[in-house]
Amino acid sequence: MNQQQFHVVLTGEVEPDQDPTAVAARLAALMKLSAEQARALVQGRANRVKADVDSATAERYQAALAKTGARVRLDPVAPRAASSGPKPEGGLESTNSPGPASNTAVDSAAMPLPPTGRQANSGMQPTLEPTLPPDHDTPYATPADTSLHPQAVRYCSQCGGEAPRLARICPHCQRRLPTLGRSREVAAVLALLPTGAWGIHRFYLGQWWGIFYFLFSFTGIPSLVSLVEFVVFLCTGRETWDRKYGHKSKVSPWLWLLPVVLFMVMFVGILAAIAIPAYQEYQIRAQVHQTLSDTTDLQRDIEDYIVRHQTAPASGSDIGRPGAGELQYASWRLDDRGVITLNFTGAESLQGQRLTLEPYLEGEALIWDCTGGTLAAKYRPPECRP
Repeated sequence: MNQQQFHVVLTGEVEPDQDPTAVAARLAALMKLSAEQARALVQGRANRVKADVDSATAERYQAALAKTGARVRLDPVAPRAASSGPKPEGGLESTNSPGPASNTAVDSAAMPLPPTGRQANSGMQPTLEPTLPPDHDTPYATPADTSLHPQAVRYCSQCGGEAPRLARICPHCQRRLPTLGRSREVAAVLALLPTGAWGIHRFYLGQWWGIFYFLFSFTGIPSLVSLVEFVVFLCTGRETWDRKYGHKSKVSPWLWLLPVVLFMVMFVGILAAIAIPAYQEYQIRAQVHQTLSDTTDLQRDIEDYIVRHQTAPASGSDIGRPGAGELQYASWRLDDRGVITLNFTGAESLQGQRLTLEPYLEGEALIWDCTGGTLAAKYRPPECRP
């Protein structure tokens, strides 16, 4: 017994909650039709899409076409005598009756023939079934990555109508739709600002190789390149820009992580370049201050000797001390004029540096002059700077 055969027919109508313009756009992308041919499929006239297929195949076609929002019906094929001539497979045959699209038998094994008179006048092609890879679930299955194709739909914020994703003008209210994907103006501004030398505009466009801008930013070449790119971006046409960057609605977080890490490394490097020398200078000044504090007792003994004898001690034995000694960060030596010479042995920058403490009377007050020696002024206390 022969298996029941069906014709797959587009009724020319759309589902109640669907917009005919959006449905036509989906059909055009699915069946590889022009916009004019797709619009003709939703103008109320039935068109046969596939003829003489078994029930399983017919249901697959019906499921795929139904996803576009168009109404599809399956017309059973009545038993009939052999056809006298071949018909093109998959051709669109228009009919004005609500029943089957045509009573003419269709030979599915026949090669496509030139369009009939009615098809030629409407501009439709006789064979509309695209050649799809074998891993597609249905003959009219859409590609897996729908974000790259104009049949993806978005909604107009003014009228709420559907529009193809990359459309610039709403097909219902004719209002301008906001730009999707990567903005040409934002990319141009990022290229013009100092961020262009760091390749931020390339990361914004989803291009990882912006890292090379950052790595060679010290040469000044990326600054010149980004300036040229600023002009190129602004001179690029809208359609060309949308074709290249309009589908990039999201940038991988991992791509943004790269410049963030680089900027963190740069920030830490700058911070280290400032903080490390400042800390080393602070450490040296702290050692100088500690050394001066350690000589306080020695200075007091010399002051007492000068007050009692009105002259400086000739040696350390006059004050009950040796002529030289060691401190935590320096060694000291006392000469015959009561002058204390400090030779620093602490931090590397201090080694070999000297500072002298020379007493003298100013009226009845004893003053210590600490401006002598080879120690740099930036390491001295304010009162000891020459």
